[in-house]
Amino acid sequence: MTKLEAVEAQQRFAEVLALVAEGQERVVIESDGQQVAALISYADLKHLEALEDAKDLLDFQRAVAESDGEPYSVEEVITYYNKINNTDFTKENILND
Repeated sequence: MTKLEAVEAQQRFAEVLALVAEGQERVVIESDGQQVAALISYADLKHLEALEDAKDLLDFQRAVAESDGEPYSVEEVITYYNKINNTDFTKENILND
């Protein structure tokens, strides 16, 4: 992970953007030594969103189970998510992230 002051990130924006896009590097932007933002690749963003969605689905599954319903398995939820979002997540790579 690269850290840059905001002024430097602004001056080198094209270079920083290429670093993030091509090298899958994450860049933390600081202002006066405080971390204020981060630049991540679009792939990283989609991964984070998928993890959030998977967590939401797991929370929903727990709620259904507590109400005596028949919840879907985690694998079924992930399979469905992958189908509608054209992704290829597995239980293992979600839990290991």
